[in-house]
Amino acid sequence: MKKIFMIEDNEDHALLIRRAIEDADCSVTHYQDGLDAMKACEAIQNQDQRPDLILLDLKLPGMDGFEVLTNLKKIKRFEPVPVVMLTTSCRREEIEKAYQLGASGYVVKSEDFAELITKLKHVKDYWFHTVEAPFALLANVRGK
Repeated sequence: MKKIFMIEDNEDHALLIRRAIEDADCSVTHYQDGLDAMKACEAIQNQDQRPDLILLDLKLPGMDGFEVLTNLKKIKRFEPVPVVMLTTSCRREEIEKAYQLGASGYVVKSEDFAELITKLKHVKDYWFHTVEAPFALLANVRGK
């Protein structure tokens, strides 16, 4: 089963995202702020506990999405985990900063629920069925 960590402070957005992507083959673990998410990620000791994808909101209380992304990239065992920014912001400077910090993708949330579902299903399909995992990198970080 694939695991997604969703870091999202808006409960309504979190519910919609979960409804769009969670199914029998995919579980979603929700964190409401960056600090809780980072504590959980730092506590993960092996590959089996690590998520296969992280969906990260930009505007979070305490520690914003950029700070979370920066800290995630410092955790060696999280190197192969794609982090997709999922936010309402379409500001060019924020998009560029996210990629500079190592985001694997940047998706702007749509206010239209059907469009949001389509975007999320495309993200999930891309990361779980279209691209190949970096097996050499995964092998190098097992248990670290």
